[in-house]
Amino acid sequence: MGELVNRIKEGALDLKMYWRQPRPGEYVPYREVVMLSIGWMALLMSISWTIGFGVGNQFTGMTLKMNNTQLLVMSYVCTGIGYLTTPLNAWIIDNLRSTDGKYRVYIKLALPSMVLTLISLWLPYEKIRDSGPLGIYFMIALLFIVGQIQGYVQGWVNTGVTNMVHVMTPNTQERTKIMAITSIIYSMGYTISNIYFPLMVDVLCKNGDKYNMRYFRGTYTPVALLMPIVLVAYFGTKERLVLPKSRITKMSFANSMRAVAGNKIFWIKCADGWNDFLEGAKGNIWDWMVYRAHIMKSTTYGVLNTISYNANFWGMLLSPWFIKKFGKRNIKIFKNIIQIFLIASYFLFYKKPFAAIGFFIVYTIDRFIDTYNVIDSAIESDMRDNQQYLIGERIDGAFGFIQSYAGGAIGAVTGLFIPWVYRKKGFDGNDYSVLDVYKDYDETKPLSEQILNPNCVLFSLMDTLLKISIVGAAIDVLPWFAYDISETGQRAMIRVIRIRTIVEDRNNPNRDEASYIEGCEAILKARKYFNAEKVAVPHHSTISAARALPAKTPEEKAARLDAIKAAQRAIEEAKTHNEEIEIAEFVMNELTRFDREFGQKQVELCRMIVEGGQDHFHDKAEAISTLAHTLPETKVKEERIWRKQEIKNAKQLEHSRTLAAHYYPDGVDYDPDKVQTAFDMPDGTREEAKARRRAMKQASDEQNMYTTYAAPYLAAVRTLDLYEGYKNLDALIADYDQTVAERKARHDAEREEQERLAAERKLEKERYEAQKKLKKRR
Repeated sequence: MGELVNRIKEGALDLKMYWRQPRPGEYVPYREVVMLSIGWMALLMSISWTIGFGVGNQFTGMTLKMNNTQLLVMSYVCTGIGYLTTPLNAWIIDNLRSTDGKYRVYIKLALPSMVLTLISLWLPYEKIRDSGPLGIYFMIALLFIVGQIQGYVQGWVNTGVTNMVHVMTPNTQERTKIMAITSIIYSMGYTISNIYFPLMVDVLCKNGDKYNMRYFRGTYTPVALLMPIVLVAYFGTKERLVLPKSRITKMSFANSMRAVAGNKIFWIKCADGWNDFLEGAKGNIWDWMVYRAHIMKSTTYGVLNTISYNANFWGMLLSPWFIKKFGKRNIKIFKNIIQIFLIASYFLFYKKPFAAIGFFIVYTIDRFIDTYNVIDSAIESDMRDNQQYLIGERIDGAFGFIQSYAGGAIGAVTGLFIPWVYRKKGFDGNDYSVLDVYKDYDETKPLSEQILNPNCVLFSLMDTLLKISIVGAAIDVLPWFAYDISETGQRAMIRVIRIRTIVEDRNNPNRDEASYIEGCEAILKARKYFNAEKVAVPHHSTISAARALPAKTPEEKAARLDAIKAAQRAIEEAKTHNEEIEIAEFVMNELTRFDREFGQKQVELCRMIVEGGQDHFHDKAEAISTLAHTLPETKVKEERIWRKQEIKNAKQLEHSRTLAAHYYPDGVDYDPDKVQTAFDMPDGTREEAKARRRAMKQASDEQNMYTTYAAPYLAAVRTLDLYEGYKNLDALIADYDQTVAERKARHDAEREEQERLAAERKLEKERYEAQKKLKKRR
């Protein structure tokens, strides 16, 4: 107990110390994590409302009486709209320049999103539907238009908040910790929702029938008004991407697509998600059994569902430890295997009198192991970091583009499967009464006195859907066996990215201090641990032995605590030492890449491209293409990928030659500072804002054209730049000690100033309290 109290005290002190400044070696203070979490929690509650057209949708289907055919047609129309907007969204994410950052800028749309949500809730859908024979079609058109606008704006807010965790820190371990903390805090939004929504059914609805506009408007309007709180995530956070400041970071859309298409981790995640139509076939069975079979009151359901959902809290809390102990791959495999048995267990109880208890137990276990918000977010970040490591460019939007296009095509086919099952089992989407277990249900009577519905198909339908879900859960296990990024490998990739960053920025007078220090430390650690001998990791029994020491007297308790800490420290230091050796081998493999045959041939190829300059690099396209195809085909994964890149770059030279003849007949006249100059233009008046927008569009168009034209040349320049930088690492890290000393002196001065201000505030408070006491005595 004493040890627990000490840990709580240490945690509170840690929170206080690093509330406004990050821990040593980290980037994000606790204040930013809390601000993001609060905004995220408000987001999850305020976006509960959206207009969807899926089969069985509670609003458009069960409430407004759209049939399955209408819902399917509209879902395909929405998918088609998504095909048009997805490339635009991907381009905006990867290319929008804003002082607010890559994702943070979209959080500012919170207020427009709230207004649109309120409008979409209070439009007179039922009056339009009942206005005449064509009323249903006018209602569907209105639902579509309003839903698309509201959903699009809401989607950008969601994109901004949920992706902030990927760009707040480049440190993968810190990122996982942030994900765990934010998940714990924002999951309170789920907790509140799980109580609130079922409770509102009993408050606003008769006989538990929630499929009416009174319920939706009375329930979702209050949560929509929470959207302004989301702005806390905008005002309280910063972005910290590890990117060279001297780099032109824009990529052509086609190049982004090709790069993402070759990312294996991306396809593993996609395969896992695209199979949801099978595993998710069971739908929300507990919800159906409450509102169709009436196995419990809606409020009781809300309470049990909330308690069950809190199991997710412990799973998220332990996720960083699970990841560190077992790795993301093993966790995903284990979770999906357990999912098979959990779904199968429904057959044991869901038709029995104790169904409510069974649902509570199974859902609790399922939610404990379902650490999606932490594990999958961490995998998403690893996927993007891996892409940046392999091709040298940070890509974000293109992932969503391919996933939406390929997923939409697959979903268009798989989306027909579940409605087909529904129809085969007797539910055609027109008559929802066949899902009701009881005819004319009366909440004042016990179930034993209710009249059974002879046309009910709910149980036979659920039997089939559960079997389909079991098959889907089994298939879900398979892709994760191909996941090959270890936690150590992830940390090694980040260090390589840091080194590349400071190499590219070595001649930039405005280089980032933190990035420089981290890059230098990555080089120094690699040199220190490369070729070092691994040590034996002490057995965990040493900790058990330390815990078994006597602890009767204060001295014995202190000695026992010191022994436990020493045993834990010895294990951790041995593991860290061995991990550093593995990372050092990975990093040194990068730093010596140009000493090997492939690297030497790659340098030769890049020199041939760069020799022509930005005006004539494409003149020797045929010879360059021939040389690219002669690059060695090695067993090293990175070299195989780089070989493919060089061949693609060589093929693109012909396209560059065509663009040069059309856009640069008199030579390339491109000013890389033009975008920043346009961005810095004043916009105080309407005329200035118009001129700024025009200048930014022109500068952006010129940059897009240049980066498309010069892509092979710029890639070759970067490779040669790395080659030159890796040859002169000693000169690169020469300023490390001085930079660290200057940062330490600055931090010490800032801390002394904070302590002085704190002392002044304390003295002022004491003086104020003394004056109050003096007045009371008088």
